[in-house]
Amino acid sequence: METRDVAELIDRLRRSRSAPMLRLIDDAALDAGPAPEPDPAAVEPYRWLLARVGDGVRLTQAGYLPTAMVTETMRSLGWDADWIGKQNREDQTLPVLLLRDSARRFGLLRTSRGVLLPTVAGRRLTDDPIGLWWHLADRLPLTRGEAERVAGLLYLIAVAARRPRPQALVAEALGVLGWADRSTGRPPDEMDVVALTRDTATVLDRLGLLEGRPRAERRPGPGAVQLARAALLRNRAPEPALASAGPPASGRRDEAVELTVVLRDTEPPVWRRLLVPASLSLRQLHAVLQTAMGWQDAHLHLFEVAGVRYGDVEDLADPLGDEETTTVGDAAAVTRVFRYDYDFGDGWEHDVRIGERLASVGPGTPRCLDGGRACPPEDCGGPPGYERLLAVLADPADPERPELLEWLGGEFDPDAFDVAATDDLLELYDRHTRQRTRR
Repeated sequence: METRDVAELIDRLRRSRSAPMLRLIDDAALDAGPAPEPDPAAVEPYRWLLARVGDGVRLTQAGYLPTAMVTETMRSLGWDADWIGKQNREDQTLPVLLLRDSARRFGLLRTSRGVLLPTVAGRRLTDDPIGLWWHLADRLPLTRGEAERVAGLLYLIAVAARRPRPQALVAEALGVLGWADRSTGRPPDEMDVVALTRDTATVLDRLGLLEGRPRAERRPGPGAVQLARAALLRNRAPEPALASAGPPASGRRDEAVELTVVLRDTEPPVWRRLLVPASLSLRQLHAVLQTAMGWQDAHLHLFEVAGVRYGDVEDLADPLGDEETTTVGDAAAVTRVFRYDYDFGDGWEHDVRIGERLASVGPGTPRCLDGGRACPPEDCGGPPGYERLLAVLADPADPERPELLEWLGGEFDPDAFDVAATDDLLELYDRHTRQRTRR
């Protein structure tokens, strides 16, 4: 997956409809919040190294720093208490080795004929710690390839959101984006991400911006958050101008339409009562129904309104209507109930009944007013398979029960439904998608 900048990566996360990813974007505060504050004290290790290199330091025959300089670096930066060994050989003193290597990759140092020298940027920034801080921000994440760049950007987003164990969150994000091992089909795990983000994480660690112990469980401190936000904002290309939805075609204030959605052939029924803008397109309504019902948007869908079909199916004999331009208000003008189908293999059919039309409130965010029962698990075999699944789960003695629980990933409560949580998800998703096109 080629990703040119942060804006493109965030857009991919938004399109995933993953609530944890949308909340991560919110917490990283890249769309709002105060500008990052540079911390000149944070870059002291690089400033010290540049000052110590001065006009140049001759390396050993093997290409390492002199032993006295290795010891001096560890003591001057206060790293000696946290490292074992004699701390006089660079190849055995990882903090110094990594500091010098990252300084080279940041474009601050270079080697010529066995002498370590500052670059032009290194000379200029030796006595400018604020400029040095921005220089590092401009070049994070440190990467060697496209996979490391994507993982590094996600790591910086997790750090900007000040999440504990950011690598675990990056693994989840890569899974959401569809990353998987080509041979096994396995999504990345936390250890895979540790390898992909090691260089960037090491920079934050050497700068003392990660807090807590043990080292594997350190979380980003305030300084890490500021540096990560600065790096992300510097990596972020300007977003294209957002299209304006404009006023409704009628010239009147937009209305809201009450919809009652009932999943067919489930007893007791799975249902939701929603309030949506009349101007919502059927394509946008599809996203609302997926979120409100609890589906994962992993299969094709189709609407049928007054005998006309709309959806993302290309091989039907009859031509489809345009779900991008046909609105809920258009549907309400020709019928009182229409059908929404999802996953043609399992065959989930929903009746969508149109109720009252009310004055729209605020930005017209879709609302969940009421509902009942949990959404069936994806790929469980449609209504017959779901009925069989519930029967097996209800019988502790059924031999299929352990296998089904493993497939489900734990217990499943068919009666569980939280109207407030669903309403929050609708607001979260709508704010990250439809409302962004209205600004």
